[in-house]
Amino acid sequence: MGLFEKIKSAFVSSDGKVTHPEATFATRPDTVYAPVSGVLLSLQEVNDQVISAGLLGDGYAILPTGSGVLYAPVSGRVSVVTVTNHAIGLRTDDGIEVLIHIGIDTVKMDGKGFTRLVEANDEVRAGQPLMTFDVEAIKLAGYEEVVACVISNPDAFSNIEHVGDSGTLLGGRPLVKLGDPLLVARKA
Repeated sequence: MGLFEKIKSAFVSSDGKVTHPEATFATRPDTVYAPVSGVLLSLQEVNDQVISAGLLGDGYAILPTGSGVLYAPVSGRVSVVTVTNHAIGLRTDDGIEVLIHIGIDTVKMDGKGFTRLVEANDEVRAGQPLMTFDVEAIKLAGYEEVVACVISNPDAFSNIEHVGDSGTLLGGRPLVKLGDPLLVARKA
């Protein structure tokens, strides 16, 4: 068996399904981390009135680069998954409710291009793959692939600090990598 076959066998099971390795990064219970790598955007820049108005919560949007795998930005329990697999909610032991929404109007894709890897009520660890999404399928369907990651219960905290920033810029925009801190939620 050659090197390529050994590497490939580490990610493809005997039934042909691709397994996505977990991402590892240091975590704190009060912090939400980037679920994907990409260009960081404010919610106000998202071309969706509900997201840009902050009606889903307080956070960031990320224009993803890379593999099309969405990773858990916190450790906790899966609180909700959509039938169309374009959004997922998590709740931490400390009460942070995180909602991750993939794409704009991607609910209209009826789940095509999305594969859920976890179910409601599953316990997940920060860095665990939650779902996959096909960026090209989203674009071909005429939708934007931006990923919104928000704390959906901001009123439960006295302060939500936006810490998602990096010294690496692309066209004047900060880049974040999977596992970079985005938000810190403080109760007092």
